[in-house]
Amino acid sequence: MEIKKVGCVGAGLIGCCWATLYSSRGIDVTIQDTSEDILDSSIGCIESNLNFLKKNNLLKDNKIKTTLKRIKTTLNLAEAVSQVDYVTESVPDRYPIKKKIFREMDKLAPESTILASSSSGLLMIEIQKVTTKPERCVMTHPILPLHIIPLVEIVGGAMTSKDTIMKTRDFMVQLGKIPIVLNKEVPGYIINRLQAALLREAISLVANGVASANDVDRAFCIGAGLRDPIFGPYLRAHVAGGGIESFIEKLHQSYKIRWKSMETWTEIPQSAIQKVIKSVNEMEAIRTKPLREIEMLRDEKLIQILRLMRKHPFY
Repeated sequence: MEIKKVGCVGAGLIGCCWATLYSSRGIDVTIQDTSEDILDSSIGCIESNLNFLKKNNLLKDNKIKTTLKRIKTTLNLAEAVSQVDYVTESVPDRYPIKKKIFREMDKLAPESTILASSSSGLLMIEIQKVTTKPERCVMTHPILPLHIIPLVEIVGGAMTSKDTIMKTRDFMVQLGKIPIVLNKEVPGYIINRLQAALLREAISLVANGVASANDVDRAFCIGAGLRDPIFGPYLRAHVAGGGIESFIEKLHQSYKIRWKSMETWTEIPQSAIQKVIKSVNEMEAIRTKPLREIEMLRDEKLIQILRLMRKHPFY
């Protein structure tokens, strides 16, 4: 199955980044949302993304006008999904909203069309229950900025067919993405579960007065984070211990002490919220730079890191 036409349902940040990626790879895209203002803003976001890709020699034909001509906008859901090979849904991450959209898309899209959700943590088994063809429903969780970061997590629900998973995987490879197919569903998948664990401890360190938000970020970025693009947690442990068996033998007691002292709460304590907000707003980058400038600096550094990683890959 060759995917030539894609529908993007939801034109917010994630939707416009998907549309950027699709159109930059020569695919026709129809973007749908509920207001012309949202759609106009999305086109502006896409054009900005394309300018960034062109500046960094990452735009396929290097022509922004040609790429933008591949994109259509509509307020009509049927127009977005009734004549496409693949749909990416990027509406707010709440079950009632996603179920409503999937129920409608299931009625409007051709039987062969794959219906993919960009959820950051919901379960497809819950969403696909409202459809008559649950086997074609799948999660494709990207990492923002998704038109730059190659990894995408593919997660099927219990009723998702293997064929849908494989076709989605092949399509992601066609787009230049690096897909990871999860063996089973868990809330948050891989990336957001790792991030959730890290964020909980980062909040705890600030809330308990151990360090400022700025120093927690510095400790990660100039310490562990500097190594993280090269080594994941398992390869890091293997190298640090002189083998994973040795690492577990030597350090499991040390980790036991750390884990015992770490937080286990499942929502941010009220006592921590204002401390975290105050400390984050005191960070020099936030005090001295607008949000868009911070995002642009991040994206420029990502390009440099990715180019280095592609020359010397571990994975």
